Amino acid sequence: MAFGVESPDLPRVLRERTQGAIPPVEVSSEQAPVHQVVLTGDAADLCTLPVSLQHGRDGAPYISASIDFVRDSQTKGTNIGCRRMMLRGTRTAGVDLNAPSDLRAIYQRACAAGNRLEVAYVVGSHPIDFLTATSSARPMDELHLMGALRNAPVPIVRCKTIDVMVPADAEFVLEGYLDEKGLTEPEGPYGEFLGYYGGVKRNPVFHLTAITRRADALFQTVTIGGRFLGRTDTSQLVAAKTEASVWVSLANAVREPVAVCCTASCGGMFNVRVSLRQRYPGEARNVIAAVFASTADVKNVFVVDDDIDVFDDGQIDWALATRFQADKDFVAGSNFRAVPIDPSLEGKRSGSKGGFDCTKPPEHDPLV
Repeated sequence: MAFGVESPDLPRVLRERTQGAIPPVEVSSEQAPVHQVVLTGDAADLCTLPVSLQHGRDGAPYISASIDFVRDSQTKGTNIGCRRMMLRGTRTAGVDLNAPSDLRAIYQRACAAGNRLEVAYVVGSHPIDFLTATSSARPMDELHLMGALRNAPVPIVRCKTIDVMVPADAEFVLEGYLDEKGLTEPEGPYGEFLGYYGGVKRNPVFHLTAITRRADALFQTVTIGGRFLGRTDTSQLVAAKTEASVWVSLANAVREPVAVCCTASCGGMFNVRVSLRQRYPGEARNVIAAVFASTADVKNVFVVDDDIDVFDDGQIDWALATRFQADKDFVAGSNFRAVPIDPSLEGKRSGSKGGFDCTKPPEHDPLV
């Protein structure tokens, strides 16, 4: 609905818009809905926000829908990402920076220079903004990418207490900085998006300097983890990102990719299905290799012919049952970059990937 398209058209539209760039338009503080209420000093209190305990064994209440905005000192552009925030008190919160990310790299450069890093967290924004925050697009000012995905310039406004630009149409903005001490304070545990609890980590501390919001602001939260991953906001968002990333790699690897599906029930990143029209022997293996090498953190790839609907669990099950022989159709690779919170890694930083060639030989046409 946010993209203004029907569901089957979303992957194509997402790919097309990701290749574009629409610069933002700066508006004055008086014109910005998110500056209708400005709270600083003692009035800026994280504990006044309706933050809930999300999972039974979380280390504290968490803000789950926060999108971070930070100026990159190298590119001078704005970097945007998704980050959870663990409340530590009225003016401080823990922020998870253990996984590799642009924000982690930007923060490490600031720490190396002995500087704090100014950052703003938006809570409640245009639905497309989350896809921008999870995107692994080409290096660019990500406010331009946000505009491309929205298909319109993003109205932005300068924060009140820090030199960071944020969407003027947001609901809440939490302004502040990450201190220069580095990854020093315990953060966690937390119910991670793969459906398991993560452990306690060492992370930086966010210091609040202001809260700005709309007069009638809505405080957003997103569902993360739990028994039914396919129904969570996080898995759906990650699946859209994964499909887009995989398609970019496929476009250079084979002539006619047909469809890509990453199921939300696997966390939106681990199990990918690809259908293609094979023109030459070996193209299914090219697909597997391309997905292995893509920017997406895929563990298992299932490749089928174009007569199989990758969005239909039953058809995928049938193809796996009747077009796959493990001794000749399985491709395995090891020592790939992995997602650290995958419990099957047993603490290792790299892992294996599997490819399932479920395509049929040309002479084996199905009877149905």
